[in-house]
Amino acid sequence: MGGLGEPLPAPSWISIAWRGEDDHLHTGARTALERLLKDAHTEPYAGAEIDLPSWRTFAATRGDHRLTTAGLSPDLWAIGHTTTTTAAVIQQDGTILADAPDSPSLTVLRDWLRQWEEAVRPAPTTYTPTLNRTGDAWDLRLSR
Repeated sequence: MGGLGEPLPAPSWISIAWRGEDDHLHTGARTALERLLKDAHTEPYAGAEIDLPSWRTFAATRGDHRLTTAGLSPDLWAIGHTTTTTAAVIQQDGTILADAPDSPSLTVLRDWLRQWEEAVRPAPTTYTPTLNRTGDAWDLRLSR
């Protein structure tokens, strides 16, 4: 229980691909998560039910270093776009959450979703994986 008999809030988390740009206190990640949890703009996705494996793989192929995954509700993954000042994700139940109705991250997310639908929601098995060495690390690239 929380304070004064209130139930504890559900745990939430966020993973930002741009963590190397964040400070040592993870201020950017914490701010992005807060933007999605507190007074977020919400809207239903107009497309068919989200095929999470297809959407997750497609979003990863965008190569955008602002790609973000989050868990905002128990048992619901969310994938989208965040910056230090904007945030937008779509949960696997089809709920879109953003910091504002005119969020630049929401514009990017809508564009990714449109591209995904135009590509006819490709299955993960339709991609060819390639490992590329970048300095001391490896980057996984998926192509079709």
